[in-house]
Amino acid sequence: MDNTGFTIPPKLYDFLKFVALVLLPAVAALVLGLGVLLPWTGATSVAGVITLVDTFLGAILGKSASNYKAQDEEVFGELVVKQDQTGAPMGMRIVGLQENPILQDGGHVVLNVRREVTLE
Repeated sequence: MDNTGFTIPPKLYDFLKFVALVLLPAVAALVLGLGVLLPWTGATSVAGVITLVDTFLGAILGKSASNYKAQDEEVFGELVVKQDQTGAPMGMRIVGLQENPILQDGGHVVLNVRREVTLE
């Protein structure tokens, strides 16, 4: 697996995604709202800083997700299900199976399934 960039661990990614999509925009809106209701002249600057941090965090998360997806697309093998003309299964076989170190760490494998019809 050729990892050309960084990836954030899944639990940290989920937490940071919540912060970037829910928490920081809500805090920025709260700061702006309080700035309007109260005589707080620095509210716009504080909300601007929060928004800039949120935008930066979103870019980091996007790059991590892109790298993770590129890693995840590596094919380890295919599951082939043989069927007759009526669609009844005739058997299965795995093609191109490789050792997958991801499974040892609790990862997952996505199998691509294709249909082969035997004409007899």
